[in-house]
Amino acid sequence: MAEPATHQPDAAPVRRRNGWFSWLILFLVGTAAVSLAAVYLPPQVKKLGLLAIGQGLAAGWIAARLASMFELSAASKAFGCGVVFLVILGGQLATAVESHRVYRLAEERALAAHPKRLAALRMLESVKLPEDARSKQTVADVRKTIGVRGTSFADYLQFRVSEVGIQSRRAAQAIWIVEILLGSLAGTWIFRRLAPSAQLEPSGPAAKLEE
Repeated sequence: MAEPATHQPDAAPVRRRNGWFSWLILFLVGTAAVSLAAVYLPPQVKKLGLLAIGQGLAAGWIAARLASMFELSAASKAFGCGVVFLVILGGQLATAVESHRVYRLAEERALAAHPKRLAALRMLESVKLPEDARSKQTVADVRKTIGVRGTSFADYLQFRVSEVGIQSRRAAQAIWIVEILLGSLAGTWIFRRLAPSAQLEPSGPAAKLEE
């Protein structure tokens, strides 16, 4: 008498989890690589606004390409796009942090090469001024006179937009926020267009074997 067939556990949920985990890890690595490369591009390539969008599109393409490689498709488009948006946004922030670090080091080296400017800056910093807008503007004017830029993150953001004639720190911060949001949205858009759009399950030969 034939033995009853043993029930085989469904391996689809495990494979699905493994596929999404691998996709996420490689997507994070790819986004980190794109974010780091963006910092060290030639200055003439790093156009205001365009760099963030290009970076986002590159990361979004990587996410879609990896989704195709792992034969994954999104049952919940909102969830998949949300993950992509947040990862790309994190990459944009990482680019800004690393760019600020590079900017700060360059300013410190330039200051160290001019002892007179360094002495003037130390003298300025030793003066105790009130913490008001007028005093801050005075310090900024003196820094500009002696040819020394600030090295805070806000100073870096203001430096980025100074070439187009924008001197307001608030405007510089607003422009940066808009940039990283647009870059993240651009990456999410390209992912939504290129990634598979069927159910969230493997759709290749492995799926056919289970039918």
